Amino acid sequence: MVGIFMPSYLVKDVTDTVTLLRLNDDEVRYFEANWHIPEGITYNSYVIKGKDGAVLVDLWKARYSALFMEALRKIVDPSEIRYVVVNHAEPDHTGALEAFTAENPKATLLGFPIAEGLLRAKYSFSNPFKPVKNDEVLSLSNITLKFIYTPWVHWPETMMTFYEQEGVLFTCDAFGSYSIPDQIDDYSVDKKYERYSEKYLVTVIGSYRENLLRSIDKLEQEGIEPKVIAPSHGLIWRNKPHRIIDLYRKWARGEPEQEKVVIIYASMYGSIEKAINRVKEGLRGANVITYAFTDTERDDLEEALTDANEAKAIIIASPTYETGPHPSIVQAVDILSTKIKGLKKPVILLTSYGWSSTADKKNLKVMEDAGFNVVAQATFKEKIPDNELDRIVSSLRSVLES
Repeated sequence: MVGIFMPSYLVKDVTDTVTLLRLNDDEVRYFEANWHIPEGITYNSYVIKGKDGAVLVDLWKARYSALFMEALRKIVDPSEIRYVVVNHAEPDHTGALEAFTAENPKATLLGFPIAEGLLRAKYSFSNPFKPVKNDEVLSLSNITLKFIYTPWVHWPETMMTFYEQEGVLFTCDAFGSYSIPDQIDDYSVDKKYERYSEKYLVTVIGSYRENLLRSIDKLEQEGIEPKVIAPSHGLIWRNKPHRIIDLYRKWARGEPEQEKVVIIYASMYGSIEKAINRVKEGLRGANVITYAFTDTERDDLEEALTDANEAKAIIIASPTYETGPHPSIVQAVDILSTKIKGLKKPVILLTSYGWSSTADKKNLKVMEDAGFNVVAQATFKEKIPDNELDRIVSSLRSVLES
C-alpha cells in the first residue's frame, strides 16, 4: 500500500561468537533530515557471546526500540549483557538505549569520555558508564576488546572497537553505506552498492575526510589487520575487508576520474541552460554529468556531490537572481564548499545576467575561500559569446588533459 512501510530486521551470525542485528529502515527518506536516500539504510548492532557474559556493540534508532529488544532476545537474554560498547553517541546508533537499560540497569556502558555527557543529556538511565582511553584493552574471559579513538569521524567522541580473538573491527560510521542490501556481507558487491557507499561517505563524513584518512593510517600503524569489518550501516566486509578500506581512502582523497566533468547549474529562463548545452557540445568525448535546477526539474544534490567528489573538473553555472547567484546555486556551493572542501578541484564559473553582473564575484569568493581552484569564469549578458565559449571549453580541455 502506497505510503505504508514495514521495517524488517535480520539476525545473522557473522562469526562463531558475533551475531548481527540489522534493522532495515525503509521509512527514512532524508537521512539526518537532510540527505535524500530513497534507497533506505540499515542500522547494524552486534552481540559478542563469551563465557562470562555478552557484549553489545551499538544499538538502533529510537523508533525501532521495541523491534530491537525483540531481535536481541532471539540471541541472548538482555540481562546476560555485561557491557554495551558505544562507538558513537549519535541517536541512530544509541536510540534504543533507554529500552535496553530499562531491562538491564546493571550493564556497564563503554565509550570515549565525551560520550557519557552526550548520552546522559539525551537519555534517562542509571547504568554505570566506564570511560575508555585510546588503545585501552578490556579482557572478559575469552573476549578481548581494544578501543581505538578516531575523533571527528564524524563526531568528537567516535571510536572503533577491535575484537582480537576473531579479528572483527567494529567501525560504526566508517566504512558504512546507504541502501538495504539483500545480503549481509560483501560476497556479492556491485557498482551500485559502491555508489551508495561513496554517497554516504561524502554526505556524512565528507567534512571530516582528513580525520578519516588519519584514522585509516592509525589502524595500519598499530598493525590492526581486520578479518571482518563490521560497520553500523550497510554490508559487513568479510570476503575482502581491505577492499572497503581502499575505496574509502580513494573517495576521501577525492581521486578524480579522467575525463569526468560535473556541471551543476540553475536556469530560470533558459540563458544558462543554452550556454551549458553549448559547453557540452564542445566537450564531446568527455564524461559529462549534468545536474539541473530549473522550473521543470530538480536533481538530487546528494548525487551531484558524489559525482563532484570524483570529478576532474566542476562547472558551476547560475543566472543572476536579484543581485546574487540563484538560491539553488547558493545552497549547492555552500554544501560543496563544506563536503569536498580542501580537494582543490578545478572549477569553472559561468554567470548570466540581465541588468546586474555582481553574482559572479560572490560565487568566486565562496569557491576560493573553500579552497577550490577557479581556473576560469565567464560572465555574460543573456548569451555567451563565441569567444568566451571557446575560452571556457579550452580551459576545460586543458584540465582534462593534465
